[in-house]
Amino acid sequence: MISVVTTAYNHHDTLKRAIDSVQSQIEVEYEHIIIDDTKTHNGMMRTYQMAFKECTGDYIAFCDGDDYWIDEYKLSRQLRYMEKNPDCGLCITLVYTEKNGIRLLMPDADFVNANMSFDALLKGNAYINAQSYLIRKSDFDKYIDFDYFVKNFSTWDYPIVLELIKHARIYCLNFYSAVYTVNEESVTNTRDRKRRIKYLIGNYKIKWYYIRKYGCKFSTKLYLIYKILRNIYSTGAKSWT
Repeated sequence: MISVVTTAYNHHDTLKRAIDSVQSQIEVEYEHIIIDDTKTHNGMMRTYQMAFKECTGDYIAFCDGDDYWIDEYKLSRQLRYMEKNPDCGLCITLVYTEKNGIRLLMPDADFVNANMSFDALLKGNAYINAQSYLIRKSDFDKYIDFDYFVKNFSTWDYPIVLELIKHARIYCLNFYSAVYTVNEESVTNTRDRKRRIKYLIGNYKIKWYYIRKYGCKFSTKLYLIYKILRNIYSTGAKSWT
């Protein structure tokens, strides 16, 4: 059985779409855990912490309230792969990015898998989207210290993949299963300079934590230094919008 987590915060216009897309899944058993953070006011990280404590399945999947799945066989196809490949801790798929009604394509799965590495994740070049995650819960329980994440990080999905890829294989199936909706204003997509700075600091805090923990290629460090300088300039000039 799979535990599907849906969190929502002011997603009253899109939540039904997300729920319906999850409940359209066939040929698979699942439980659907839905948490409306508008009511709990716990913050994103604590909301996910609450959700994980409710998960009883052998696998965990995600569909946030403003995103949605587009393939009714998403979970069953991923589950079949995971059951046949016990070394795989996280199975993903291709995901559309949708902004203003326009969908952007990803590279195909062969490209994604060929470039899947810890260093690629540090650089942000791995094309992994949380809407497509199917995580083996035994690996999650063994390797992910989410209580530490809550205390130290502001994002939940990025540190999960950075940790998992050091212990298990991540594999992308070659089909589109979900749509990630880019909102006009969100944690990762904001016009506000202060929020942008807060997001960047949180993101690099995660990167440097894992570099200290596991190390990385020298070329990756140079790339990240370049990205920091570029982000400082773009934030000062407000040129990222």
